[in-house]
Amino acid sequence: MVDVQFLGLLNATLQAATLLFIASLGELITEKSGILNLGVEGMISIGAVTGFMTAVNTNNIFLAIVVGILSSSIFASLHAIVTVILKQDQTVSGLILTILGLAVSSLLGKNYVGRKLETKIDSLFTIENPSNVLEVFLSQNIIFYLAIIFTITISYILKNTMFGTRFQAVGEDSKAADSMGLNVSKTQFIATCIGGAFAGLSGVYLTLSYVPYWTDNMTAGRGWIALALVIFGGWKPYRTALGALLFGFLEALVPRLQTYGFELNPYIVKITPYIITILVLVMLTIYKGGKTGAPKNIGIPFFRENR
Repeated sequence: MVDVQFLGLLNATLQAATLLFIASLGELITEKSGILNLGVEGMISIGAVTGFMTAVNTNNIFLAIVVGILSSSIFASLHAIVTVILKQDQTVSGLILTILGLAVSSLLGKNYVGRKLETKIDSLFTIENPSNVLEVFLSQNIIFYLAIIFTITISYILKNTMFGTRFQAVGEDSKAADSMGLNVSKTQFIATCIGGAFAGLSGVYLTLSYVPYWTDNMTAGRGWIALALVIFGGWKPYRTALGALLFGFLEALVPRLQTYGFELNPYIVKITPYIITILVLVMLTIYKGGKTGAPKNIGIPFFRENR
């Protein structure tokens, strides 16, 4: 029989990894188009609070998921307007989006702190006490399986389709993409909103499944970890998924350290993902001769008249 503590750690790892990966996959799509969005933390928070508010008031989980996704996508469109249409600095806009998102979500959710959630996203299979690894995987909810489907689908599209090639061309060389007849601004605007939608889904997962309640700043830096994951994965979905599993494991491990007989300071474990990301980035840069895998035009505004 498999150790119960191990199964609990595996379950917590998969849940934490799902939350991080969904958000990082959305950011990966956005960055592949050449737009850097540092507002992931704020977008997750907006999706989390709007989804929770909808669930509390309607008891309709499907509607709550849709509202969380749409609200975060609309919120991300502010970044798209500023950076794609107005051509302003993407770093500054993203940071403002994070600050604004946290502030707005705090304001919207002030009357929902401590409110009980009558319904939440349930597992597809009713397995209360998993006794093996397979049952742990089967006990996850639909968003976990959606994450797997998204990984396979997006990887295939980016690597094996003409659409994926053209989409990546916008982020690699926007001037060349424009000369081929591609609408760079439209592509980047849509990609930014899609990234926001994924962040919203991550936020919904946070408040309707992972920790089914609402409190201020409950994103707890996960948006920044999602950004780090994109770098860790070299802007590739499969590698980003593996990174999410590693980071999810570290997050799940923190509250269990004493259970396993370790007295390691939990703050050291919490900063480990960022240290690992820096080391991986340095190693990739050295190994690939200065190339990290980032889209060449990321963070650079596209001016059609200058091509």
